[in-house]
Amino acid sequence: MPILHADRADTHYREWGQGPADLLLHAGASSSVQWERLGAALAAAGRRAVAPDLYGHGQTPCPADMTPETLLARQVAVLRALAAPLAPVRLVGHSYGAVLGLCLALDAPALVRELVLVEPVAFGLLADDDPALAPVHAIEAACRASVLAGDPDGATRRFLEFWSDPDLWDFLPAADQAAIVAGARERHFIGGPAVFGARFDAAALAGLACPIRLVTGDEGPAAPRVVAARLAAALPRAEALTIAGAGHMLPLTHHRAFLRLLAATT
Repeated sequence: MPILHADRADTHYREWGQGPADLLLHAGASSSVQWERLGAALAAAGRRAVAPDLYGHGQTPCPADMTPETLLARQVAVLRALAAPLAPVRLVGHSYGAVLGLCLALDAPALVRELVLVEPVAFGLLADDDPALAPVHAIEAACRASVLAGDPDGATRRFLEFWSDPDLWDFLPAADQAAIVAGARERHFIGGPAVFGARFDAAALAGLACPIRLVTGDEGPAAPRVVAARLAAALPRAEALTIAGAGHMLPLTHHRAFLRLLAATT
């Protein structure tokens, strides 16, 4: 994998094809490997796709001095460095990656031509007592307790069972299981708190000029759908789209439908 040197750290990334660029940002319990099928399809369609392993995921370690308070700014700085030579990019962000993609677009709008935000988990847009957040808070508390008890495997299983198919874990290759488990502490004590708690200024959202597609399934946890509705009301050029029968992991479980959606964007 190529390596980007930025933020005093190394970010590993995958790339496919040549042409107009797509920057693909993965979900929280994943890595750039989740985009292998999509990256190949985009390359076959005459596009270039670039997908980093975000901090604490895949082959990109989380720096020892990282905190929830510093993660967003540092990760966005890395994404700026990655996107700059490709700009303007179509940015496709899924879940955790959708929040980071929105942060990048707000921070450096000239780099982003279009946003495709899939099942965004920008829970800082919702009140803490919003009913849709209760199961999210409960699963995060259970996962943190498992990590603290020395059971990152159990934490990872609980996280995946909540956000994806309950049987997914048993179908993952051993290497992928090990990589996801290895990131459990960073996921639940650094990345998760940073991204789930990210705050967004209403005026900044209203000033975001690029076209934005907000993509959700009609199954799975309700909280991302509530977030997407909130963003649809706040963003001036947003279009809300639903993939029927899909849950939170729709770019993987509904690959063809998602690819058709991307083919319809510019």
